[in-house]
Amino acid sequence: MKYCRKCALKINTRQQFCPLCACDLSDAETDGGRTTSGEGNETGTEYDLYPLSSDGIKYDLTFRIFLFLTIIVVCSCVLINILAYDGMLWSLIVAGGVGFAWAAIGYPVIVKKNIGHHIMVDAVCLCLFFIMVQFVTKTTGWSLDYVIPFMFIGATTTISFTILIRRMKWREYALYQFITIILGLLPVISVIAGLVEIIWPSIVSAFYSFITLLGMFIFADKKYRNELIKRFHF
Repeated sequence: MKYCRKCALKINTRQQFCPLCACDLSDAETDGGRTTSGEGNETGTEYDLYPLSSDGIKYDLTFRIFLFLTIIVVCSCVLINILAYDGMLWSLIVAGGVGFAWAAIGYPVIVKKNIGHHIMVDAVCLCLFFIMVQFVTKTTGWSLDYVIPFMFIGATTTISFTILIRRMKWREYALYQFITIILGLLPVISVIAGLVEIIWPSIVSAFYSFITLLGMFIFADKKYRNELIKRFHF
């Protein structure tokens, strides 16, 4: 439970900023905020960020219906693929596409995380999907050579712009920015292992990640650098 001094509210959230005034939140216990329970309050009012309502019941039913339908679609495609097998497991592409759709659309609705978290998850899921497509179609080169390096470059750039636009909440994005930078360095491993034929996209991805990491420390203020050092134990 957090407490906002400006709004005099107790807020049930893990975020560090008030959803009403965007001011810093502190622990309710340390601020001495008191909760109302049918009587008048003196210092604050308890505020539930995600209150339960009848709409929640409808949402849960809708979610279950869509989940059931997607399972039916995937299972039907797998069955048809097995019964009419022609040398290609195309049902895996369908299953991967449905899985990515859930990651891109359903996951943000189910899991209440910030934009940086969902960008990172979508980038990883999309890369895995393209690797699976390459495996199923028995083609070579394009996913590891081009898609994955540029996917992580795009994810790193998107989170960087998000931090610039929403500077007030940079703490929420620093971790995911750092993770996407590390992921951007991974294509170099494919080059070292000899898994790629065209090496320049992987080199560009690693170089871009290094430049982004360097810029995080050079252009960030002292508070931002101290937060990174504290989070990652530099």
